[in-house]
Amino acid sequence: MMLLGGMNFTMLVFLNLCMSFLSCVLAMLSAGNLRSIHKPIFLRVVISALIGLVIGSAVIKYVDGVFLKQVTLVVILVASLLSLGKYRRFFGQKHLSVAGGFLSGILTPSTGINGPLVMLHLNAALKEKRRIRSTMLSYLLVIMAFGVLSMTFQVGLPRGSWGMLAKIVLPSVAGYALGVLTFRQLSDSRYNRLVTFFLISSSLLSLIYLILYGQVRGY
Repeated sequence: MMLLGGMNFTMLVFLNLCMSFLSCVLAMLSAGNLRSIHKPIFLRVVISALIGLVIGSAVIKYVDGVFLKQVTLVVILVASLLSLGKYRRFFGQKHLSVAGGFLSGILTPSTGINGPLVMLHLNAALKEKRRIRSTMLSYLLVIMAFGVLSMTFQVGLPRGSWGMLAKIVLPSVAGYALGVLTFRQLSDSRYNRLVTFFLISSSLLSLIYLILYGQVRGY
């Protein structure tokens, strides 16, 4: 979000995919994380997301990425708020892993938003923070890899994309290390609440920033 005002939107999506992929690779090096993956959910979200990714890659040139991101953030914000109450069980239903994965796949090439909808389902369907985290990371690892490859070969990346990526690698790794330390200090219940709070706050702040940024740029 902080970089949005100073770079091409396509570059922003590409950098987001690359850095998320790097973080997932580092996280999944642990054997404990691999054993904690909830395989049925993982397979459902990955297969549906890959189908969505093919569609998203095909239509990326025909959509307004900024507008689509605004709409998506509104949906995530509303869904996150609903998950706090009696609708939590609804988000844990099996078919929502397929729907969340498919929509995330479609949105990945054009907006870079590929995790919140799946995370809402995992947070409602699973109780153990390690299983939630490991399943989410394994899903992201697969989707990010396909997303990066798709954008590299099918989309004309702006000049300087690879140079900018090199500049933000170290800060991203440092942020990942801080996140791991924080994760270890949280109980399962606090982790669930923190995830929901993060989804609400990040979607709200990003939406506000995009709206204000669009007004300044005259969109």
